[in-house]
Amino acid sequence: MAIRNPLHLPRIEEEDISILLKALKDILHGMLVEEKRADTSIRHVLRNGAYSAEQRSLIVESGYAMLRTWEILKHAPWKAEPKPLHYVALWFTLSGGTIPEELRARYIPQEIDALITHCEMTIEEKGIFAFFPDWFNERCIKEIGKDLWHDIAMSQIAEPRVFLRTNTLICNRETLIDALAKHHIKAIAIPLNDTGIEIASSDKIFTTDVFRKGMFEMQDIASQMIAPMLQALPGQRIIDACAGEGGKTLHISAMMQNKGRLIAMDIHEYKLEELKRRARRAGAWNIETRLITSSKDIKKLKSTADAVLIDAPCSGTGVLKRNPDTLMKKTNASIDELIGIQNQLLESYSSMVKPGGSLVYASCSILPSEGEDRISHFLASEKGQNWTLDESRRWCPAKDGFDGFYGARLRRSP
Repeated sequence: MAIRNPLHLPRIEEEDISILLKALKDILHGMLVEEKRADTSIRHVLRNGAYSAEQRSLIVESGYAMLRTWEILKHAPWKAEPKPLHYVALWFTLSGGTIPEELRARYIPQEIDALITHCEMTIEEKGIFAFFPDWFNERCIKEIGKDLWHDIAMSQIAEPRVFLRTNTLICNRETLIDALAKHHIKAIAIPLNDTGIEIASSDKIFTTDVFRKGMFEMQDIASQMIAPMLQALPGQRIIDACAGEGGKTLHISAMMQNKGRLIAMDIHEYKLEELKRRARRAGAWNIETRLITSSKDIKKLKSTADAVLIDAPCSGTGVLKRNPDTLMKKTNASIDELIGIQNQLLESYSSMVKPGGSLVYASCSILPSEGEDRISHFLASEKGQNWTLDESRRWCPAKDGFDGFYGARLRRSP
């Protein structure tokens, strides 16, 4: 696993420093002032700036590196409420960079030396745990133990690997690898399944005809392992009950070979609209989207599905290296609230499975309280009395090198 210190600057040309600093300032402004997600803010900055390909890569890499150090930057002893440019200057200086002379008066706060000293002492004292909130360190240590959390924490400040899922509605993995090679993109097959490949970088891939033809979706290997747990077959009726923008929905459609009925449901209409757009590109024609507006939408489908997927809303703590802003607005209370929602979804959405059918529950969380514990809770409840556990699996970032995921398949009594 390639771990890059988020307090170590990537290679940067002197003439690009001021461009980078402004871009990072604008990214943080979008997040802190306009309350955008990190990926949304980064896309907005890139879309509205005239950057070279190298500058775009530098901005993205530096932006995510800065956000991985957010906990350290936030708790520095600022004399006044810092502005986004002050956070940028502190990260840049901590990482070994030098602010250009003409920008120092504007970017560098007077207490910069004290801020740097405090940050360095915090890292020396806490080690890897300095990059995460105290409440989250305590929760992880309680749930999975200090040693495992230490190893996972190390993996979560790593540069995320880039995985693609072959869209088998259009091609097989070997054809995809050959197509990418024509664009000088080297791809390596992942032996855990027959769809996954790894590439070094995603910089150029979305400008290729390989993307336009819908030959792949970007998806982590652990995430790719969830849909197959449904054991969906052509001609069946499958429900993806928390479909979101459709990453797993498209995978299920490919498994069904576009035959049968695949109902993709979500409470957010804009996500279902994005799913439709992606489905058109992927050539997935057996998908029907349904917006969930009330419990009646669930009751209408009672005992109708051969299998149901609940890709549950969760803390997202299995994908922190991809979304380093995840914990910026999370608290213990917000995770506990999500656990309550997960219980409700299992109790409610399980009713859509026909007798003898299966239910797959998944969460992209490293916390057992959002995985194994939720399945145990459901099976012990009144609604879980007619269910048995077929399979349960956890993917650990520190051990597998993929995102952190949990998946379980339950079977309803005939």
